[in-house]
Amino acid sequence: MAGNALLRIGDFSRASSLSVKALRAYHEAGLLVPADVDPRSGYRSYSVAQLTDAAIIRRLRLLDVPLDAIKEVLDARDPAVTRKVLDEHGAVLQERVTAMQRSIEELQDAVDTPALHTPVHRRHEPALIVLTFAGTVSESTWISFLDRAFAALSDAAAASSAVIVGPFGGCYPTLLDDDAQEVVAFVPIAAAPLLPPAACLAGVQVGELPATEVAVVAHHGAYDDMEDTYRNLGAWVAEHADPADPADFPVRELYVVGRIDTDDPDEQRTELCWPLRGAGA
Repeated sequence: MAGNALLRIGDFSRASSLSVKALRAYHEAGLLVPADVDPRSGYRSYSVAQLTDAAIIRRLRLLDVPLDAIKEVLDARDPAVTRKVLDEHGAVLQERVTAMQRSIEELQDAVDTPALHTPVHRRHEPALIVLTFAGTVSESTWISFLDRAFAALSDAAAASSAVIVGPFGGCYPTLLDDDAQEVVAFVPIAAAPLLPPAACLAGVQVGELPATEVAVVAHHGAYDDMEDTYRNLGAWVAEHADPADPADFPVRELYVVGRIDTDDPDEQRTELCWPLRGAGA
């Protein structure tokens, strides 16, 4: 039967308009299992009949239907199940649309009736000797990167007898890519230590943060709505100050009370520090 003819993964990708990366992910999720996997090379092949399932998956993913719900549709192959899944997902989407509409209306109302925001103040940040840990992170990996960086920096400080003299933080240069950003996590220390080889292999280095004047605002609570605080801080800088070159003076975040310090997101406190032209800059 023609439906049993096989296409190798690259050809199936082209025929189904699904990327090879997506096909591998759907295989691992048990959603679209290849008709044949070469035992020696591991190369995947799909039957022509599976192009229909691939089309169903692609169209449901365009509607942002979760993978477990798509699997329910494919397993049942029943129009009634498909209607039920789409009705349930439609209700979820409507809730999201309503919430988004409310959020946009609040933002637009704020243009005419600005709310009272956490006050911004200027502060001089002296030059600091720091232990650093750099990485390329995305929105989904940012929290795990911070946890990994904090552990590596704390271990390096303890192993080298370095004295930590301030909160854990991170430097954030201009965001050039929607999917990834270079971040340098740091902890300030009293004096430059001799790092043990294990710390160096883990990616920890000794560095220095230059002195600069900053505009500071405190963000209270979890990181989810930090973009609102950034928007308010950016507006203040535009109206009241002259921002420093972000290539030389990236924005700093200081996790005064962070995830490591508390299990309650409402107790978290982050200082956003926007470098300005002036003393030290």
